[in-house]
Amino acid sequence: MAGGIKTVGLMPHARKEQSLAVAGQLLEWLEQRGIRVKVLREDAQAMGRSERGSDRADFIAGLDLVVSLGGDGSMLRAAAAAYESEAPVVGVNLGRKGFLTAMESEHMYPGLEEILQGRFFVQERMLLQCTLGGEDSGEAHYALNEIAVGKRELQRMIRLEVDICGRYFHFYAGDGVIFSTPTGSTAYSLSAGGPIVDPSLECIILTPICSHSLMDRSVIISPDSTIEVLLEREEVLPALSLDGREEIELPRGGRILIRRAERCLKIVKLEGYSFYNLLRDKFDFPGSGK
Repeated sequence: MAGGIKTVGLMPHARKEQSLAVAGQLLEWLEQRGIRVKVLREDAQAMGRSERGSDRADFIAGLDLVVSLGGDGSMLRAAAAAYESEAPVVGVNLGRKGFLTAMESEHMYPGLEEILQGRFFVQERMLLQCTLGGEDSGEAHYALNEIAVGKRELQRMIRLEVDICGRYFHFYAGDGVIFSTPTGSTAYSLSAGGPIVDPSLECIILTPICSHSLMDRSVIISPDSTIEVLLEREEVLPALSLDGREEIELPRGGRILIRRAERCLKIVKLEGYSFYNLLRDKFDFPGSGK
């Protein structure tokens, strides 16, 4: 096959009927072209095809491509599986913004035909890695968009000390702090007042959330930096959010170590892709109709 793609992992939004219906149609379309298709067990059950389901270990083994069907939330879920398998991921937008996706639903079949013929390119996007307890030896967690350290629900403000490269930087009091990649600069970080950053760059964006301080501006940090977050021992129960998908309760007085992940995620884009055109169109900038 011209594109070298023989095995595809299909990841629909398991709670959206439209996504599940499209997944069933796409599964048959791919198999008609001689492509082996894998589906996670929970997704296969939601599609009504339980016999096609695989556990996660089998699903990520030997993938050449992961296809996400949904919006940016679905794309983040698919990106986690693609990162594990070291396969590229492509998104078909069935949601609203679809900022991370490569094509709209009406262009799905022509777009995938281009990909199967090898007419696409891969962008490498940096991820963030964090370990709990301030030790590299702990279990690693990864995020494509952002790692947010904050309080759970409507509690009092949380207090965090942030050290960069082993040196004290700042003490934040407020709702928390977001550590974002350039890819995630158009997500949670942006809504908290952070800058928009070209995703081809590599940096870590620190953005405070509702800071009770004059130091309420974002800071752009070198991607080679190691960041340590120290949680004050107080009544507020802290939590760690990874791409808005996974939330982990943290011990009071604990530490979090954040750094750039050792390898990048591979995201498929079609010819003609432009971040700045996408930015203008998705956010409806003034003059976008010109």
